[in-house]
Amino acid sequence: MISEQVFYLFLFPWIIFIATIPGSVMTFLFAGLAAQLLNYLPEKTAADE
Repeated sequence: MISEQVFYLFLFPWIIFIATIPGSVMTFLFAGLAAQLLNYLPEKTAADE
């Protein structure tokens, strides 16, 4: 059986790594939503289509 300190030493980096991925995805989603709501994104014109 490994010691408790070694176990947490391996566990905590994975918790941080797994937690940052949804955080970054949510940040981009909310940034895009805020940009749409505040009309920062250019709308499609007839020339774009």
